[in-house]
Amino acid sequence: MTGHVIHLDIEIEAPPETVWQVLTDLPHADHILRSVKQVEPLGEPGYGVGTTWRETRAMFGHHGDEELHVVESVKPHRTLHETKLGHDRIRTAYSLQSHAGDHTKLLLTANIDTSERNRAEDLMWHIWGGWGFGATRRMLNHDLEDIRAEAERRRA
Repeated sequence: MTGHVIHLDIEIEAPPETVWQVLTDLPHADHILRSVKQVEPLGEPGYGVGTTWRETRAMFGHHGDEELHVVESVKPHRTLHETKLGHDRIRTAYSLQSHAGDHTKLLLTANIDTSERNRAEDLMWHIWGGWGFGATRRMLNHDLEDIRAEAERRRA
């Protein structure tokens, strides 16, 4: 069951192959994305289905760890990874569309499955959820802006 969905997109002045390189550059994610403070690969190097890593993100002045798993990877068109935070499962999909010559439209969809929440977590969502949803949306927008900046830098 999907409890919450965020849809975002951004235009990038770089071809999909360059955007894909940035999007899947896990060893440098902490230098590319402003909210990622540390990345720890868990397994073999590279990027594909089964790739797993732990990242530490800063949000609201706090650091939180997430373990992420690639569950779909179609280079350079689409990737999907998931993580579990508490009782929520979050699946984030990135789709890359060739656009206007060698430009890319990068689409992000984050689905948050809340079906395993307990009553206390549901109550907390009703109190603080709107604020947390807005903050998550801003963080994901920042990720897209950071991906665009790095892809355009690499293109140049």
